[in-house]
Amino acid sequence: MTMQDVLKEVVKETIAPLFKVEGFKKQGNNFAHVCSNFSKTVNIQSSKWNTQDEVEFFFNTGIYIEQLFGTVHLYPKPSFPMEINSVLRIRGTELTKNENWYRLTTDTNVEQLKQVIMKDITDYILPHLRQFESINDVIKVMELRDKDGIYENPHYLTVLYCSIGEMEKAEERMVRVFNELKLDSQKEFARGLANRLGLQV
Repeated sequence: MTMQDVLKEVVKETIAPLFKVEGFKKQGNNFAHVCSNFSKTVNIQSSKWNTQDEVEFFFNTGIYIEQLFGTVHLYPKPSFPMEINSVLRIRGTELTKNENWYRLTTDTNVEQLKQVIMKDITDYILPHLRQFESINDVIKVMELRDKDGIYENPHYLTVLYCSIGEMEKAEERMVRVFNELKLDSQKEFARGLANRLGLQV
């Protein structure tokens, strides 16, 4: 059995059931809990250096917002909410405050690793995602991270303000972001976005 096979087993027996209980659906190594106007997303990311004998992986989390499609994202929305298309994309290692990836080798005590993963999911990842009960909750955390200089696409918050009817706030942000843009291509996109949202710049 290769380490990739062991990982599949860990996902099936340990990881997937924990998310399923919380209402998450699974597609491949992606999990999504679809709420009324957003989805909580989790992805298991494997290292590109993985081999048959050694596998490293970690969790990514995010919040998928459908309103970003047709506004910021000018491509069709995916059929399954994915972390890669989410806002507030936060690595599990940031939540657990442990930079070490999960590692499977022929010497790994798999049961012990499963316990670590279960603890990280139940103590850090799920509590982090549970805090989001509405778009307002998403906005609050995005605003805090924005103030701390943690990069998100600057237009995401504008779209979210529009989605909850905060048009004045949306316009104020749109104008500020527009005035900070340096490239003509960025300004052109921002003008188009403002138009799609019914805002002025």
